[in-house]
Amino acid sequence: MKYEPEKQQKPNVLSYGSLINCLCKDCRHREAELMCEDMVNRGVLPNAHIYNILIDGYCTVGKLNDAFRCLSEMSGKNVLPTIVTYNTLINGLCRKGKVVEAEELASQITCKGLYPDVITYNSLISAYAKVGNNLKGLELYEKMKTSGIKPTLITYHLLSNGFTEGGPAVAEKLFQGLLDNNLTLDRVISIKSCVVTQSIKIFTKHLHYTVR
Repeated sequence: MKYEPEKQQKPNVLSYGSLINCLCKDCRHREAELMCEDMVNRGVLPNAHIYNILIDGYCTVGKLNDAFRCLSEMSGKNVLPTIVTYNTLINGLCRKGKVVEAEELASQITCKGLYPDVITYNSLISAYAKVGNNLKGLELYEKMKTSGIKPTLITYHLLSNGFTEGGPAVAEKLFQGLLDNNLTLDRVISIKSCVVTQSIKIFTKHLHYTVR
C-alpha cells in the first residue's frame, strides 16, 4: 500500500479568528492587525467576525478611534457590519461615558438594514443609569417594548433605581413587566422596590400572585 503524506491544512477564517482573538485578549492589537494582513496575503479575506474581534479588542481597552477605524475599513472592503459590530461599538461608547454618541449610533442601525436588540437597549440603559439619568432609561424601556423587544432580567436590574425615581405608577408598571415576562423578582430589585410604601404594596401583590 502506497503511503501518502497528509496534506497540510491551509489556515482559514476560523483558525485566524482564534489567533486574532487571543492576541486581542492579550492586548496585542498591532499584532492582531498584522495577522489580518497575513490573512489577505494568503488569500483568506477577513469577514465581519474577524472585524468584530478587532473592534471588541479596541473597545475593551477604550481605543474607540481604532475601533471606528476598523468599522470604516469594513465599509471600504465591502464587509457588512452585523448587529454585534454595532452593539460592541455602542457598549464601547457607553463605557467611556459617551451616552449621547452611543444613542446616535443606535439610531443609525436601521439605516443599515439592522435592528437594535435587547443588548443594544441594555447597554444604553446601563449607561444612563451610571450617569444618574434613570428616567431616560425608563424611556428606552418603553421604546424597546414598543419595538417588540422583550426585556430581560438584566434590563430590570438596570432599571431598578427607576422603581423609586419614576414614582409608584412606574414602579408598578416595571413590576408587572417582570411578571408578564415570567421573570423572577430577585433580592436586589425587591430591596430597592421596597424603599417606598407603594413598593411594599407591590411586593404584597407579588406574594399573592406567587401563592395563587
